[in-house]
Amino acid sequence: MMTQSRYTVYDANGLSMLRIEPVRAGRDDAPYECVAENGVGDAVSAEATLTVYEGDKTPNGFPMITQSPTIRVIETGHTAVMQCKATGSPPPKIYWIKDMKRVDMTNPRYSINSEGSLQIDNSEESDMGKYECVAENSVGTEHTKPTPLYVKVRRVPPTFSRPPEPVYEVMLGANLTLTCVAVGSPMPSVKWRMGVDQEVTPENDVPVGRNVLELTNIRASTNYTCIARSTLGVIEATSLVKVQSLPAAPTDVTISEVTATQVRLEWSYKGPEDLQYYVIQYKPKNANQASVAGDWGRTFFKDPITHRILDHEAFSEISGIITMFYVVRTLSPYTEYEFYVIAVNNIGRGPPSLPATTTTGETEMESAPRNIEVKPLSSSTMLITWEPPETPNGQVTAYKVYYTTNPNQPEASWDSQMETNDMTTISELTPHAIYTIRVQAFTSMGAGPLSNPVQVKAQQGVPSQPSNFRATDVGETAVTLQWSRPTHSGENIVHYELYWNDTYANEQHHQRIPNTETYTLSSLYPDTLYYFWLSARSQRGEGATTPPIPVRTKQYATSPTTINVSWLPPPVERSNGAIVYYKVFFVEVGRSDSEATVTTLNSTNIVLDELKRWTEYKIWVLAGTSVGDGPRSYPYTVRTHEDGMYCTIC
Repeated sequence: MMTQSRYTVYDANGLSMLRIEPVRAGRDDAPYECVAENGVGDAVSAEATLTVYEGDKTPNGFPMITQSPTIRVIETGHTAVMQCKATGSPPPKIYWIKDMKRVDMTNPRYSINSEGSLQIDNSEESDMGKYECVAENSVGTEHTKPTPLYVKVRRVPPTFSRPPEPVYEVMLGANLTLTCVAVGSPMPSVKWRMGVDQEVTPENDVPVGRNVLELTNIRASTNYTCIARSTLGVIEATSLVKVQSLPAAPTDVTISEVTATQVRLEWSYKGPEDLQYYVIQYKPKNANQASVAGDWGRTFFKDPITHRILDHEAFSEISGIITMFYVVRTLSPYTEYEFYVIAVNNIGRGPPSLPATTTTGETEMESAPRNIEVKPLSSSTMLITWEPPETPNGQVTAYKVYYTTNPNQPEASWDSQMETNDMTTISELTPHAIYTIRVQAFTSMGAGPLSNPVQVKAQQGVPSQPSNFRATDVGETAVTLQWSRPTHSGENIVHYELYWNDTYANEQHHQRIPNTETYTLSSLYPDTLYYFWLSARSQRGEGATTPPIPVRTKQYATSPTTINVSWLPPPVERSNGAIVYYKVFFVEVGRSDSEATVTTLNSTNIVLDELKRWTEYKIWVLAGTSVGDGPRSYPYTVRTHEDGMYCTIC
């Protein structure tokens, strides 16, 4: 085929056809000559003149197509009719073109009826294409537009109408017949495979649709797979022919694709194939080894290599695995694990495989260095020690020690120095200054979190920071605090300095307390958030304080049906005169404020009684002068319960 712009030449079987599409009046009107030569003798030619008419200027009798073909969709084997009718004088002759070539009417499946329609019997996929109806008489020729005929081929992927059973249980030496039937369009071939790759059906004798496999004198459990194949796909159905004993231990357990939290296990199994599933048991290698000897049992089993007695309870277990590989997930990073694989059949579990060990990869660090201790060696030098992170998730390669006298600045602006071990000495410090120390560990994955800040005073002889400062008993008006003595007590601790503030009165307090490790502070407000911090003092001076710890006192309980309400007067600068009374409002939550009960009094506390148990109340207070009521306080919602309630209005 040769194409140039609107001109296309089709050559096939000694026939050459020139197609001009679209034709243009006045431009394509011309004589055309067909020349044939084969290199032997002179060329021969034939000539014809093409006349193109405008649509409304055709001469009388010019063919006119009155019914054009339409798009048709049929299924293979059915009859297709492409409609065409034409008029003209003399009556035109009709022929058909398919895909730019004249339809070969010698095909017995093709026929043209008296009106000019093309009929295709017993259609085939090769009949699909674009068809044109051509009406021709002595006056001229008229074409329809190319119209598609789609031939749909019925295609059904293979499916099993009678697959083999998933499991056949037989006695040793028994015979068995396996039948497999598959259908589809086209019909699939059916063959059998034994095990993983042993073909049972000869390639030159694969039956279609049905295959029967005769097994005799069965000696071992084996998988047999029925394979149905056609041009539309391949399906398989595997059947286990199971000879009915405890399974052997899996072998060749290997580990691959190790990451920080998962590993892939693969193994082999060379025993009888009558398995239900596999079990993987694993644990950190040195975790919970039993100290007493014992054989197989509920609690202990013996390592097949080292003969260590292992505690079953120390193992994590994954059961129900039906493949000979598995990805074990949710492991701890940078931990050495040992893995065992166990085969299970309907009788029970077999012995474990030989252990496979590996160390998981590193990941980002989860914890910071611990137990930071600082000892002033002089007024300008201090020794800092620490312990590695509890979960470094990798090999710690270095530490970075940050220190500053202004802990409110970002750590990037602090002074720092790198170390490869767990201690360092910092020199050239400002005497008597309070320094904040933080330590950060590094692995191949980068930096971990910073340790909690530790404060120390650059002064020899003063104590270091108390540790483990905490509240151990919290009541309504009292808090018991405990701590551990500073690691470095300087020149003997003489007493401690306790500081606190509260969010109720917004005041800071200080009290010197004896040389002890516990203290109960009383006269506090109920249901109030306090912050406490502590320092130790020696004869040389006061050391650094602990970080503030938050403690909220409990609500004060009176009785199940009362609420004790207390408040502070408005600040003097905002009182606008002498306070001569207070009004307390309370109402059940869900009711309107206009239904509130109001009590007027001149004190700053009141007990609301005769309330309902386990009921929410909204409470607010306002103060009044001789001029009248002031603004109301922020409302508090309080629920009564079995042992009463105390409420503070700030």
